[in-house]
Amino acid sequence: MSYIVGPYDSTREGHVVARELRLDEARAMAEAALARAAQEDLRVSVAVVDALGRDVLVVRGDGATWFTPEVARCKARTAAAFRRDSAGLTGLRENYPDVFDLAGDQLPFRPTTLAGGLLLEHDGDPVGAIGVSGATPAQDVLCAEAGVIAFPTR
Repeated sequence: MSYIVGPYDSTREGHVVARELRLDEARAMAEAALARAAQEDLRVSVAVVDALGRDVLVVRGDGATWFTPEVARCKARTAAAFRRDSAGLTGLRENYPDVFDLAGDQLPFRPTTLAGGLLLEHDGDPVGAIGVSGATPAQDVLCAEAGVIAFPTR
């Protein structure tokens, strides 16, 4: 597997993040998600981002398709930006497509409603998100949930 570790700082545009997501935590979550995928003989990629949607860790598991790291990253960034699981935005996209599109226009990535992006919280505050891609939506969610369970200070 290959690791891409992004730069991290806790502020952007005057907003302070209450708690930073650490690299060791991101590794534990990614490894748990990949272990769950291995149990099911799945080939997935995992992305863990901070509360502002910036990469902490992106991993392409052995045998995962070339485009899955970016899809996992998009799922995680969507969950972080909207402060809810990526699949939870389906209603917003269906009922208010203009609002979804306008919100998406303000982001540096294209948001998605694909399942597999889960928000990470600590003491009720968002600290980041995990995204998994490469299997079916339900399987991506199961792997992402394994990563959330591994988050040491849920």
